[in-house]
Amino acid sequence: MERELLLVGERLAEFLEAGDPEDSDVVNQGLQLYRQGLVDIKEEAADTIAAEVQDGTRFKARLNLLFPQDGSCTCDSRFICRHQMAVFFSAYSEHASVSEWLSEWKAPKNTSTAQALQQVKRASELLKQAAGNSITLDKSYPSWKQFVHDAFSEHIEPHIGEATYMIENHIQTYFKRLSSKAPMEREWKLLYHFVTQFCTMQQTLRVIQLHKSETQTIRVFYALAVDLAEELHESVQPLSRQARPFAFDPFVFSIKEDVAKLLDGGEGLEYEKIDLYREIWSYLFSNSSWRKEELERINKELPDKYMGTTERTSYSLAAIHLSLLENHDKQAIELLHELKKEACPYIFYWLNLLAESDNRSRAIPFIEFINHNVQEFLAGLSDYYKRVDFVRTFTTLINSCCYKLKRTDLLEKFYRATLPHSYWNYANFLFEQGQYKKWVEMHIYSEISIDLISSESIKEVVSKEPELILPLYYHAVQEKVSLKNRPAYKQAVRYLKRMRTIYKKSKKEDVFDRYILYVADSTKRLRAFQEELKRGKLIDV
Repeated sequence: MERELLLVGERLAEFLEAGDPEDSDVVNQGLQLYRQGLVDIKEEAADTIAAEVQDGTRFKARLNLLFPQDGSCTCDSRFICRHQMAVFFSAYSEHASVSEWLSEWKAPKNTSTAQALQQVKRASELLKQAAGNSITLDKSYPSWKQFVHDAFSEHIEPHIGEATYMIENHIQTYFKRLSSKAPMEREWKLLYHFVTQFCTMQQTLRVIQLHKSETQTIRVFYALAVDLAEELHESVQPLSRQARPFAFDPFVFSIKEDVAKLLDGGEGLEYEKIDLYREIWSYLFSNSSWRKEELERINKELPDKYMGTTERTSYSLAAIHLSLLENHDKQAIELLHELKKEACPYIFYWLNLLAESDNRSRAIPFIEFINHNVQEFLAGLSDYYKRVDFVRTFTTLINSCCYKLKRTDLLEKFYRATLPHSYWNYANFLFEQGQYKKWVEMHIYSEISIDLISSESIKEVVSKEPELILPLYYHAVQEKVSLKNRPAYKQAVRYLKRMRTIYKKSKKEDVFDRYILYVADSTKRLRAFQEELKRGKLIDV
């Protein structure tokens, strides 16, 4: 336990800065609680110490000896709180001097001039520069961006190359550090969350680019970038909907240049970056002059991008999106036709966007693009489940669009192009459209057993066009007989009886009689099946 407490003492000295007023308050308040004897240690384990601290009311604090930033307290603090510090001092005093720890913590760090120049600035130094001795950061994009850079450099970058679980813990510490400096005002807090997440994503993409050969390490940062992109995507619309003070305008203007960088680079994650780019320009950057300016920039740079490269695709997608936002559909469609099958996943965003617009017909060229390219795109996916997931994702949206546009022809083309993954959706579509002949043919072609088709569907077809269902029964009888076992023979006889009923209603008993004679003659060596035919009174005993 002594070793663990000495180690956690070192870690706390790293996390908490004597020059930071907020950190200094946490340490001093924890010290007072400890010296007043208000700490009651309940449990000591190899990696944690649990205690109750009397501070107006009783708080349950748990000190994590391996990762102190992951401790907890019922006071709901976002970082290390005074109650956890009180628990630390109480346990630490049993093995070492609390006064010496405080002296070392408060003592200035001895570094050479050269080291001081190279040393990354701590968050507390940035905080002092940004807002004097205030405990909050200056409300400006450069200040928040610099804080993210410094915190990332301090808490994450020095630990790249460590075990995955260690890096993940440092990432948690980093986010707790960001959260601890969030503004108190609700509207500013949402903007702070978006900006710090966006800047963190920039830092993460930079790390991926610098360490792309280190597979094990980079996997952690790829996962982090994907999570950040998803969170940012979800926060754009709430941020755009809330009432924005005029003080927000410099933020939005400043972040515009960094958003443009999402189209550049080769870090991977192309889909996540372009999706975030489109969402931001759709809802956050609503200024028409900004959109025209960005479109001009992209159109100017686009010819210099090599065809077939990731960057060329990203710039083309961005140009299409901005053209759509400015209602320049003709230009957007011209650019769309230059894209190949790889652009298929990106179409979903536009279908979703245009489905909510006043003129839904603008979505038609994008559905046609999918219908034309999806077969080749799916063929390029080696993973069966990825193909199924892609088709399922698009099906609901295209189905909704086509019905609203009264273009079921486009929907049928989509189902045909995505077979066999769209089999059941296509079957339901044909049935709803009353295309029973196609419905039956598709079941036979796909070798779907009649047992898997709902009896209600079969009854409806029989009631309307009974003869259309007969090919399914022919196929089912042949399938069951080929199994050569008694239960299958019994099922085949049941199908034959249903066929007889349909032929009687159609007044074509002679056709059935000829067929049953053929079946009996061709299976005369199958004694068990012959017995079932006699038992079912389909042939003479």
